[in-house]
Amino acid sequence: MKDKNRIPLTKKQKEVMGEFYNISFKQVVLSKNERMDIWKKFKNGEKIVSNLVKICPAAFAEIQKAQTNDQNLQSAVFSECAYAQTLANILNLCNFTDYTHNPSFVSDSISSLLNSYNLVPRYIYSNNEKSRMLIQAGGCIGVDSALISVLDNDVYTIEFKEAGAKTSEPDLPKYGEDGKLILTDDFKQRYPQFTEMMKQHIGFNVFEKRGHNENNFSPESIRIAVTENYTSKKFADVICTEDKSNYLTMLPANQVDRWAVLQGEIRTAGRNPYSVWTPKALLRFIKQYGGNVSGEYVYFNPDKLEERKPRGGSGSTGYKITSLFFVRKQYCKKEPNGDIKFKLNNIEQLNPTIAAKMFFYNLNVSEVKEYYKSDLKN
Repeated sequence: MKDKNRIPLTKKQKEVMGEFYNISFKQVVLSKNERMDIWKKFKNGEKIVSNLVKICPAAFAEIQKAQTNDQNLQSAVFSECAYAQTLANILNLCNFTDYTHNPSFVSDSISSLLNSYNLVPRYIYSNNEKSRMLIQAGGCIGVDSALISVLDNDVYTIEFKEAGAKTSEPDLPKYGEDGKLILTDDFKQRYPQFTEMMKQHIGFNVFEKRGHNENNFSPESIRIAVTENYTSKKFADVICTEDKSNYLTMLPANQVDRWAVLQGEIRTAGRNPYSVWTPKALLRFIKQYGGNVSGEYVYFNPDKLEERKPRGGSGSTGYKITSLFFVRKQYCKKEPNGDIKFKLNNIEQLNPTIAAKMFFYNLNVSEVKEYYKSDLKN
């Protein structure tokens, strides 16, 4: 019996998935455990295995750049590099180029084409003739990569996602001194995929719920957030992830809900810090947690504050005044009585974020190929 709810593949999806599934399955060049081991070694300042440059040169290059610039590195970066390398191996794109070291490798016309898709090249995988390229890209506006046929400028956009990942995580509109979430016209215009999720939590009080995330959303609102994330401004034809046996798997970007468990989340304290925009609430929390304000300075017993850890790094970078407010260590001075002293205007505030998450933990590449077999024959 014909499935009335079955979504047909687009021409682009048929072409790229048809080629992908006509080739033998390949496991990701670095398993999840291997990637985590490399990331932990980097985080702890340990030596990285020397053959990584041969197995996954993009991952090796990312580590070098982070070390040179003294930056932290997210573990998800290794996954993106490993997926791109695996896809390049499958498509026999055996030449690797670091775009930052060789930008002339890409012609002006291809650069213009990439720019039209909001793609900023990082690494390039190509065939010997340079007639076909998988370009791994960066930036928050575009997708992760583009597979390009150079002769006719044919483009397939590809997003790389870990088996458990977020589609995107934008900042929410800044709330007022009452701590209640609002939904603005600007947010709806910039992130329409999250409108339905947000409508369910207007008035959610960030101050009362600090330290806790909100995960109660209707399934349909989460499905909209995931699907529309890759069908509007940030368009992707397909998503590449790994199945439960570490095999690279390709899925239509508009059919993620067919294969993944979806969840939604509002984080009361997101990733991006700003100058404090609710000063009255800040003063209230300083008093509540045992601090004192004298003029432009704040005094705290450090034992009453939680230390702030760097994302993707080790050590301590500052002190938290609740999960919403923090001060960086370089602005703190130790007093003779053991208290720490810092200026009130050195305190920063974290903005809430919203995200849709997808989990492919039970994915099987053979089942995906079988499900789309009839579509790929046409």
